[in-house]
Amino acid sequence: MSDMENAIKDLAEIMQFEFWLRFYFIKEEDGKLFIRIPEQAQKKLREEYPAYWGLVEIYMDAELTIEFTQAAFSTFVVQTLEGTKYRSGLVAEAFDSKGFKEESQLFGIWSQHHESQLEQIFMEFNTWQELFSEWKESPEVQDFLKKARAAAESQGSTVQ
Repeated sequence: MSDMENAIKDLAEIMQFEFWLRFYFIKEEDGKLFIRIPEQAQKKLREEYPAYWGLVEIYMDAELTIEFTQAAFSTFVVQTLEGTKYRSGLVAEAFDSKGFKEESQLFGIWSQHHESQLEQIFMEFNTWQELFSEWKESPEVQDFLKKARAAAESQGSTVQ
């Protein structure tokens, strides 16, 4: 895999983890949204997802707004990937790439179509990743991607 492909994969995983975190641990208090993680769950997250623990720390006890989540995501990505794991500027290129946009759109479709299943019981992030990966590899999704990519190429755009 190229550095670009790896950067896209890393960005997608961080985006997916952030969504998973909000999906299970978001709480409304006085009309405001917060991430509230019980102490035992914090310990487990720290042990099982050490690469993402910094993101958890940024989110804990902070009021979640669109501006905050965008800034928190960007800060975490820059701290963990930009200039350390990847050359300076590659993460921004990956973020703007067709590959990342496609992966983000697929994850959005998957999470919307499986929301009721995901709400029934708490699932570990690794389980989400496995389910998403299996879904992505299904013949129906592969056929959809093939058609969407062909349509995008004929129109000179990305999958929308």
